[in-house]
Amino acid sequence: MGIQSIPEHELARLREKAKEITGSQFDYQSSYTELLSRRLNGEPLQYIEEYVPFYSIQINVDQRCLIPRPETEYMIEIIKNNIDTPKKILDVGTGTGCIALMMKKLFPDSEVHAVDISNDALSLAKENAEINNLEVNFYQSDLLSNVETLDFDLIVANLPYIPTSTLSTLNKEVIDYEPLIALDGGEDGRLYIDKLQNDLKNIDSKELVLVLEVDTSHAESLLSSFTDWEDVKLEKDLVERDRYIVARK
Repeated sequence: MGIQSIPEHELARLREKAKEITGSQFDYQSSYTELLSRRLNGEPLQYIEEYVPFYSIQINVDQRCLIPRPETEYMIEIIKNNIDTPKKILDVGTGTGCIALMMKKLFPDSEVHAVDISNDALSLAKENAEINNLEVNFYQSDLLSNVETLDFDLIVANLPYIPTSTLSTLNKEVIDYEPLIALDGGEDGRLYIDKLQNDLKNIDSKELVLVLEVDTSHAESLLSSFTDWEDVKLEKDLVERDRYIVARK
């Protein structure tokens, strides 16, 4: 990556970050050069800035977690359009905590739980809860293995869904800097989604809504696998790709 390939709006953001670090509007050149060097090496701008806006909150990000994508931000709209006032919510594979924290902000009277297999991710999610002053119960769990009771009326999951064989085609920035454990969905990209679906067969909830973010390539086949759910539909993302499954028990 050459400096010519970095758009001006990114350079401007790097300058602002350098001013913030040095506490000076004028004497920030050495800090700017250091930040620029990191960006030229392919480090994502979000990791350099150390935060991203997400819906109506701000989320700290670093290499412990995947950077939240616009598709996940739009997932909040999908949830808002499909459920009114959930009392108890579970976010599976919470990462930075962005979805769980937005659930608590949107539904302040609800009890929100969030799990992740990665303790590094959970430590960042807890920091984000403090920053945003939102109360969420975070704990370590491989999918639902450590979830004691399943009396939720909303379960949200943005699990790894990229087929292992296609990981190498991802942008170099992603491969070199972001945790691939958060992207690798196994041979067909459905490994964790299928496991979660199987775990949910035992739920005896009469009013459960499940919202999943999925890969466009397996959205249709996943949809047809929800045979024991009462109502299942596909929702599209902002660029009209099949991206979300909304299922009701």
